[in-house]
Amino acid sequence: MRRIFFLIILTAFFSTTLSGQEFNTLFSTLSKNNLFNGSVLISQSDKTVFSNSYGYANIEKKEKITNQSQFPIASVTKTFTATGILQLKQKGKLNIDDSVQKYLQDFPYPNITIKQLLNNTSGLAQYYNLFDTVIKEQPEKIISNQDIIPTFIRFKTPLSFVPGSQWDYNNLNFCLAAMIIEKVSGMTYANYMAQYIFDPAKMKDSFVPLNRKIKKANQVELYTYPNSYSTQLVNTTTLKDPFVISEKSNFYGNGGIVSTALDLQKYLKALFTYQILGKKELEEALTATILNDGKKVSYQFEGKEGSYGLGWAMYTDESNGKIVFHDGLITGLTSILLHNITKNESLVLLSSIGNSPVFPISNAVLQITDNKPYTIPAQSLSRIYGSLLESGNKEKADQLIQEYLKDPSGYEANERDFNRLGYQFLRLQKNDISLQTFYSATLIFPKSANIYDSYGEALLQSGKKEEAMKMYQKSLELNPESTNAKEMINKIGGMLIKK
Repeated sequence: MRRIFFLIILTAFFSTTLSGQEFNTLFSTLSKNNLFNGSVLISQSDKTVFSNSYGYANIEKKEKITNQSQFPIASVTKTFTATGILQLKQKGKLNIDDSVQKYLQDFPYPNITIKQLLNNTSGLAQYYNLFDTVIKEQPEKIISNQDIIPTFIRFKTPLSFVPGSQWDYNNLNFCLAAMIIEKVSGMTYANYMAQYIFDPAKMKDSFVPLNRKIKKANQVELYTYPNSYSTQLVNTTTLKDPFVISEKSNFYGNGGIVSTALDLQKYLKALFTYQILGKKELEEALTATILNDGKKVSYQFEGKEGSYGLGWAMYTDESNGKIVFHDGLITGLTSILLHNITKNESLVLLSSIGNSPVFPISNAVLQITDNKPYTIPAQSLSRIYGSLLESGNKEKADQLIQEYLKDPSGYEANERDFNRLGYQFLRLQKNDISLQTFYSATLIFPKSANIYDSYGEALLQSGKKEEAMKMYQKSLELNPESTNAKEMINKIGGMLIKK
């Protein structure tokens, strides 16, 4: 009996050791290829099976990332905001089916409920251009949660759709939910998070910053690529954000929490052992949203189908267990918090570079935990290719594409990235290499109507009408329903007749 017990322990030990080696190989390779720069923590049955940090908290100073390194967690914050609302529900202080207007009296949309904020079915307008006039009038003003409702009222902003009829991921939903937490609790959002989530979960290194742009001592610097063809990471402080509102705002509730991988593991453990939220409320948060027409919310996560509950996303396919998660993305930061409820497995990824492929990485981790073959996410083919073109190495760029077509295992290639690269060159008036990019894209994605449509647009802008016509015809052949291809064929046909 003792021998059998010993063999079981020994088998478990070697299994854990081998998994640890696989995890380290995975993340060391990702770090080497500038696809991960941060902290990872993997746990099974509430026990850590792998924890490590890779890369630098400050690349310029060569300061390494440690267990104490703090990261902004971006939209992973939404799970905390949803938890706060559901805690108040559990205490009988609010009903999530109540109108938002009951708690925020000036809110101009009487038919939107708190629940519709948390499941992203409110129909509220997006924030990207909502404050443009306000910013123009008051260029020194920092836009915050308290400016949302007055702006809606001032501009009589219409809803994008009837509440509950569609799903649309929207940061403003969670900003307003944070304001409801403040209204009902009588506390600031930051103090509420500290008292009712961080402290009970023993998250000693987590906080809500008063100003997101002011870093604390242990906070990592953030890095990203300045364009689609750059292969050198730069500090985000040297770049201008493409969205003015990102530079001029200090929202909270939708993002903003700063934390560590270890603290996020503690959060998951406290949450899924019902220490900070009751079982009924947690199950409600992790139940897929049903729209007004009775259909379940459904959309794609990197090729997988998922749905959305209250501040949490989940995969539709539960053959490998019920997996819930939330990712986060801001310039220079990618994150994901993932939990397999069935298997009691958790994954925390915090990376201080904005291009970490957290979904493919998560898939690889899940494969390793199941002792299945996995694929290590590879470098972006479009980025390397674009870098060669931009630097004048056209022959090497062409050679790279031919090598990829023979063996695609060495790089990651997707249609969206090639499309972006081609259009970026076009905007920069680098027409020749834009056309070269789209041509190469047709070799890699020969059945993509969208690629041929984009190639046609680039050719037309370059004055090559006959060639553009051929590309639009090919696009229409691949997608006979394309109205744009039909319109452009007629338009170019008219141009050629006049010629």
